[in-house]
Amino acid sequence: MLSRWLRWLVVTPVVLFVFGAILLSCSGGSSGGGPLPTKSPGFALESITIANGPPTTPTFSPTPTATASVSTSATPTHTVKPTVTSTPKVPTPTLTPRPAATSTTIEPGSVPTGGTVAFNAIGTFIKPPRTKFIDITAGPFTLWTSSNNAALQAPLSGSMGGVYTTNLAGCACILASSGGISSQFVGIGVYVDVDSCPLCAPLPPTPTATATSSPAPGEKPAASSTPAVSTRSAGVLMWTFDPGAELRGRIAVGTDGSIFFVTRDGVLHGLDSTGKEIMHRDAAGSSPAALPDGTVVAMESGSAIAAIGPDGAALWNLEIGKSAGPLAVTDHTIYASTGADLVSVSSTGTLNWRVNVGPVTSAAATPDGVVVGTSRGAVTALASDGAVTWTFQPDGGFSGSVAYSDDVVYAGSASGGVYAIDLRTGSPIWHVNSARAVTAGPVVAPSGAIFAGAGTTYGVTADGQVRWTDSSLKPGEAGLIGLGYDGIFEAAADDMGAVIAGDGSYVWTARSFGKITTAASSPSGMLYVGTSTGRIFAVR
Repeated sequence: MLSRWLRWLVVTPVVLFVFGAILLSCSGGSSGGGPLPTKSPGFALESITIANGPPTTPTFSPTPTATASVSTSATPTHTVKPTVTSTPKVPTPTLTPRPAATSTTIEPGSVPTGGTVAFNAIGTFIKPPRTKFIDITAGPFTLWTSSNNAALQAPLSGSMGGVYTTNLAGCACILASSGGISSQFVGIGVYVDVDSCPLCAPLPPTPTATATSSPAPGEKPAASSTPAVSTRSAGVLMWTFDPGAELRGRIAVGTDGSIFFVTRDGVLHGLDSTGKEIMHRDAAGSSPAALPDGTVVAMESGSAIAAIGPDGAALWNLEIGKSAGPLAVTDHTIYASTGADLVSVSSTGTLNWRVNVGPVTSAAATPDGVVVGTSRGAVTALASDGAVTWTFQPDGGFSGSVAYSDDVVYAGSASGGVYAIDLRTGSPIWHVNSARAVTAGPVVAPSGAIFAGAGTTYGVTADGQVRWTDSSLKPGEAGLIGLGYDGIFEAAADDMGAVIAGDGSYVWTARSFGKITTAASSPSGMLYVGTSTGRIFAVR
């Protein structure tokens, strides 16, 4: 009899933990990810509390109050002494509270440079009238971010948590999020008091995201909360989606926050802004595009480009030759590269023109045409009728990408440096040198700040002055993605992602994504991160 009760005591917590993890990964629909629904047949995640120390089996009581564990030892012989201890209220079925921040100062010498301090995240799950506390530290749907780029390591096989590795005197500000719920920032000081740490200043508040139920048939999907364009990202994970195959290329973003991408099994996926799958059909190529009216354009076969309406119906297809798919689009025109030709196709499916410019690697639409760059070749501007208006040859040839803003074209150079080029004349306005070839960007922020990656990340003003450089992050495969404010997302090497403001400061960094292969940003401020496993992360 006793052994039977012991079995139940062991099995029940495990079942609850797995059940909670499943809830984090699905929204009750057929998609591979999404936010937790407002009404769930199981437990719903209500809040997250970060505690100092490695994960432990939760021992919280669902009735009075729960106290976050703060006092731990970095090693068996050293003691971590907290300066502040938070005592968050236990959530009730009618509230979604955010726990108070926890600050801990580590005594000088207690953790040597290169030593580590661990954290864990406790998720509060509610199913009226029951409350469950589950350690979600190592869950695949918990995103750890920090405002110190050297501070946060990815969770280690569930045995540790988020791990702060000491580097220099200072502190780390840690945030955990999952399914649109986030903890408060937790500042951990090393060798200095947290109160003197400029990195630990709280970020501007972000709107509290509320999950939405699936729309009824025929209804337009409801968009998730959309902050103003100037809202600064706080690194809160809203939802994840697993298509079951690796991503083949770029993520295309619609004006309503929907996204479209092609996976290596030859499927075009479409997700609305809440992570619900709204499109699933065969496709080829690697670069779909979304027109302002909701039409999606992608390669239907190796040589035919096709348009699909918002309702999933095929509108037209056109043979253009072998292509990866659209490079740039406007309201009425689609530009794609096929061999050495650039083709222009109308939004109704007719071929406008075909011009030989060389193998195009990057393109940007302009008010009256398009500007393209060819690998180690020239930057070329074409009018809407296909006429070449000018050609510019950067030193060493073109490299990186081309960007357009306010009658200025920005392009990278294979011999190093970023050029600003007058759109009307093709004459260079200014040139900023870099030690290596530009491999990421340039990207232009709404404020006019220019970002580029050439081994080192550069921040440049609109008049061509180098504002800052940062050699600690090396741009990776996905490069730099402009955000809806004065900042970028950098998909760096070593499986690290970082949001960097125009002044070069880190808004947040994370190593929880894995290898980042592509990323995109919506007009509302949502960041979409695609990884080598195929998983998509939506981060606000």
